[in-house]
Amino acid sequence: MLIVKALILSMESYEYLGLPPDFGGWNDLEELLKSKIRDIILFSMFSSIFVGIACASMVYIASLIQDLECNPVSMIMMFLVCFSVYNLNRKTDEAEDAINREDRYSFTKKYERQLYLAAVTGSGLALLLASFYGISTFLLILTPFIAGILYSIPFLPRKTGYRRLKEIPVIKNLVVTIAWAVPLTFISLTVDHAPVTNATGITLIFFLSWAFIASTLPDIRDKEGDELAGIRTIPVVFGIERTLVLLTGINVFLGICAVILSIMYLSPVITLLITMSILYTQLVIRSFSQTQKKGIIFDILNDGQFFIIGFIAFCSSILISSLINISL
Repeated sequence: MLIVKALILSMESYEYLGLPPDFGGWNDLEELLKSKIRDIILFSMFSSIFVGIACASMVYIASLIQDLECNPVSMIMMFLVCFSVYNLNRKTDEAEDAINREDRYSFTKKYERQLYLAAVTGSGLALLLASFYGISTFLLILTPFIAGILYSIPFLPRKTGYRRLKEIPVIKNLVVTIAWAVPLTFISLTVDHAPVTNATGITLIFFLSWAFIASTLPDIRDKEGDELAGIRTIPVVFGIERTLVLLTGINVFLGICAVILSIMYLSPVITLLITMSILYTQLVIRSFSQTQKKGIIFDILNDGQFFIIGFIAFCSSILISSLINISL
C-alpha cells in the first residue's frame, strides 16, 4: 500500500492513472478500492457464483472425509448445478425477493436475460459432463434440478391449500436438504467408482445437518416477505426464537453423532475438521439471534462455511505432507 501511495504522490497529473480530474488523493483511492471490492463481492453473491464456489468446496470436503482423491470434474459439475439452480430459483422467487432483498432483486432484474442464459447453459453443461460418468452420476446431478422444479413450480392441487412445495412448512426444508446433501455426499463416489463406507454415512449425516440449517436460517431473515407472500416457513409458523432453538438442537445432536462416529472411524485430522465446521455452524446460528441483521454479511457467513473450511483443510493437508516429507 505504501508503494501505491508513493506512486500516486509522484505523478504530476491524476489523468496519467486514468482517474477523474477531481480525484482527491490517497483517501479517495482507498474509498474507490473499497467500493470496487464491495461491487465484486455483491456481484459474486447476487449472481450465485459465490454459492457455486462454496458448493464445489463441499465436494472437496466430502472427498477428504471419505479418503478419496477429489476429481476436479466433480467440483465443476456441482459448481454449475448450484449456480444454475440458484439463478433459476431466484426467477421464481421474485415476489419474495422484492420485499426481502431489494438489492438482489434489482440486480437479478437488471441482468435477468444474462443470468437466465448462463443458468440454462450451466445446467446443460453439468448434465453433459455427468453423462460421461454413468447413470448414477447423471441422476445425482439431475436431483437438484428436479427438486428445484418441485420446490418452485405450482403443481399441487388447489384443494390441498398449497400450490408449491416451498409453501408447505418443514417439507420445503426437507426437499432442499435431501436435494443438496445426497449429491454432495455421493458425487465423488460415483465419479471415482468407489464403494460406500462408514465415512460415507458420516459425510451424509454431516451434510444433512448443514443443509437443513443452511436452508432454514435465510427463512428467518425473509420472514416478513414470506408472510406477505403466504409462504408458511418454519420461522413463520413457530417464530424466530423457537426456530433458533430448533436449529441449535439439530446442530448439537447431529454434530455430536458425527464427531463420535468420526472418532471411531476417521483420522484425528478429519475429526478435528468436522468439529471445527460444527462449531462454525453454531457461531452462525448464534450470530443470527440478532434478527434484524440483513445483507451480504450473513450470506457470506452462511454460504461460505465450506469455502473457509475447505481452504483450511487444503492448507492443512499441504502442511502435513510437507512435515511428513521433512521427517523422512
